[in-house]
Amino acid sequence: MRKARRLSALVLALSLGLAAAGCGRSFKLAMQRGDAFARAGDWDAAAAQYERATRIDPDEVEAQRRLANARRKQSEARATASREALARGELDKALFLARDAALFDPTNQDARRAYVEARAAVFAKAEALLASGHDDAALALARAARKCDPRDQAAVALEGRILDRMATRAYDRALAHLAKGKRGNALLALRDVEAARPGFRDAKQRAEELRRALEDELRFVLVIEKPAETKASGVSSRVEAELLRWSPDARARLVATTENAPPPNAHGVRIQAAFDTIARGHDVTTQARTCDYVCGQDRLPNPAYDAASREVDEAERRARASEGAARRARKLVETTRRALSMATNARERAKAQNKRTSDELHQCRLTEKDFAKCKAAEDRDDEARRARRAAEEREDEAKRELDRKEQELSDAEQDVRRQRSDWESAVSLLRRTPTTILVDRICAHNYGVELHAWSAATSLSLRAHVLGDADAVTLPPDPIRTSTTDETFRAESGRCLEIAAGDPLRIPSDADIEAALATRAVEKIRAQVFVWYEGYVQSYADDHAREKAAGRLEEANEAWVRHKLTGSGLPPLPR
Repeated sequence: MRKARRLSALVLALSLGLAAAGCGRSFKLAMQRGDAFARAGDWDAAAAQYERATRIDPDEVEAQRRLANARRKQSEARATASREALARGELDKALFLARDAALFDPTNQDARRAYVEARAAVFAKAEALLASGHDDAALALARAARKCDPRDQAAVALEGRILDRMATRAYDRALAHLAKGKRGNALLALRDVEAARPGFRDAKQRAEELRRALEDELRFVLVIEKPAETKASGVSSRVEAELLRWSPDARARLVATTENAPPPNAHGVRIQAAFDTIARGHDVTTQARTCDYVCGQDRLPNPAYDAASREVDEAERRARASEGAARRARKLVETTRRALSMATNARERAKAQNKRTSDELHQCRLTEKDFAKCKAAEDRDDEARRARRAAEEREDEAKRELDRKEQELSDAEQDVRRQRSDWESAVSLLRRTPTTILVDRICAHNYGVELHAWSAATSLSLRAHVLGDADAVTLPPDPIRTSTTDETFRAESGRCLEIAAGDPLRIPSDADIEAALATRAVEKIRAQVFVWYEGYVQSYADDHAREKAAGRLEEANEAWVRHKLTGSGLPPLPR
């Protein structure tokens, strides 16, 4: 036990030594790299290496000293760069450089002065921009100051004043646009208010009301007119009802269907659908089919009986093999017991011999004053002791071998019992298994099926009148077709289950055919409406591009808002 503890301590000491050596090499390498960067004037890289060295060995004073020196150099360089950026008018960059300079070396008073100068310049410029109406630029500077120091309450207050000013100005712009009837520009201004100051006055409510009013104005009205006459009145009425149930979707956000007169100045199209006489077709073909049914029973040899018989033979073979293994294990136990008995006798003889030599040595030492004369007795006693120990070891090994053989015998006898149980179970199963079984006889039955195919066709004549145009146009006739199939066969009892009840013919009704034709007609009409609506949306995109190119920004904004409201909708407000 003491030897094992000494070995564990040695391994631990060696591991710690190797780890310390590795850390020592890493520390030295970091210091060397830091020195090289410092000589090159790259104080950022030098500071990174010195900082790595201090993490490896926090107690190393020289690494701390060199890191502090590198930080001072970083602070001086950034203070200089901050003043240069300030001279170039890069105020936000100057502010962040001065902040970093003060953080790298809090004792650098020049860095503190540079930060104060840059901050003052940022605040002054932001105030000037705000006064001149350049709100976005002023807000960018205020947010840069707040990002530079989130705890700067003056920067927070400046940003708040700018946002308040932006919201107020945007609200005033919205009112001015509303007074001029430019509702699209007013809506954009109100969204600017909400983006700057959520909840400012009633901007959100006004924006929502204005959006709804614009959408009502831009609604694309699909007026469904009843045709003067039609040869397929059932289809016409279904198409009209289905179109009137049309709800707006992503492809046509502002489509509204009606059968009434549209509002004045409404956008949209008036359509009138007429259908030709429905041409019907009915084809019948026959088809031969086959099905299987049980037409009797046959007595055949039982496959399960053969399998059970084979299992009995196999179980008997395994049982005999296990019994043979048990007999061999039993013989080995007897042989091992005899070997143990012989080892025990040998150990007793060796023990008796060792006792005699010990007595002789003891007697010699009692009678002889010179122990050297007892050397021969000592040698005989040592040899007898070694012989006794060897005999004891052989006896112990014989005992262990007997334990192993007895365990093997126990396992073999248990396997014999298990194999006998398996054999008895197999015999019992064989006795319960019949030698033959009744098997269904399968016969084929041929029968005939009638296949019916119905077709119907008409043509859609669509008359369209774009609201506001002088004349209507009639689109070329568009054929519409539908078809359905069914099969029938007579009932036959005593044969296959699937034909026992038969299959009656389901003839499509006139209403079914008209509904199918109406569904296809509605799909075609909606596709055409999508084309008209996409052109309607695109017209506002074209207006926006034209007005923007001409420099009429307010008119361009009006067109842009309408393009978005009729199309994908206004984008979400930035946060």
